[in-house]
Amino acid sequence: MKLATQSIALTTLLSVSLLPLAAQAKTETVDIPIPKAAISTAFNAAFSSTKLHLDNYGEKHGVSWHEDSSYILFPNGSKKQIPIAEHEYEITNGRKLKHYIDNMNTSSLQASIDGNRIQMTANFESQGEEIKGKCIRKKINGNWTECSLNMERDIQLNNTMISVSLIPVAYKGSISFSNPEADFKTDLQISSKLCQAFKGICGKIEKRIKNELTNTIETKLVQGLNNEDVKSKVAHSIKNAPSVSKYLDEFKNWKVVKIESKGSNYIVTLSN
Repeated sequence: MKLATQSIALTTLLSVSLLPLAAQAKTETVDIPIPKAAISTAFNAAFSSTKLHLDNYGEKHGVSWHEDSSYILFPNGSKKQIPIAEHEYEITNGRKLKHYIDNMNTSSLQASIDGNRIQMTANFESQGEEIKGKCIRKKINGNWTECSLNMERDIQLNNTMISVSLIPVAYKGSISFSNPEADFKTDLQISSKLCQAFKGICGKIEKRIKNELTNTIETKLVQGLNNEDVKSKVAHSIKNAPSVSKYLDEFKNWKVVKIESKGSNYIVTLSN
């Protein structure tokens, strides 16, 4: 009986002595509030090299001026081509109108806060009439040639901008993004003489350019942003950005495991 009592006592003692070791082995976490403005500044720096170049207007070949060189330049330095089709409209039985985008480029992106998301916005540089219009007509022999009638067919694009909305998330021990959403907007200004000369053509032009161009740009931009290399590059840039790193200096070897939006801050959870 005495031996059994001693055995129980020894087991209890060992159990108690092991508790502190188990507690020490437990992973520690700490919550760091970082102002959303600081995270926004870091995203602004991470995306500073991002650029959209829209251009499918080239030298004449036959009865086409289509030469696509459009692309998106992403933060990791990769380029994604944007195929922009030649827009063609039949205005009479033997006459067609063609439109091409001529060398449009974004200015630098600017980041801002929109609730729990980061909003990246870039305007396009204005350089006059960004869409070039060409006319072709069918000759008596059935071949097509460029129209000789001198008429204003170019189109001005005003207030053209692209915005990308992102949610900051923990990624590979740092901060990157998820759920990218893109929004392309532009206002078309078409010559009134063209609209008067060919009834209904301006509505068709505006609808087609806006719909096709918007869908192509938004789709390609979101696809590119969902690339893991792009997210990794952004994560590396943000962790080393001065606006963020000053809040994490005390925990240099810790990893970001969670980010939560709370008021004017993002609560960044770190784990050792």
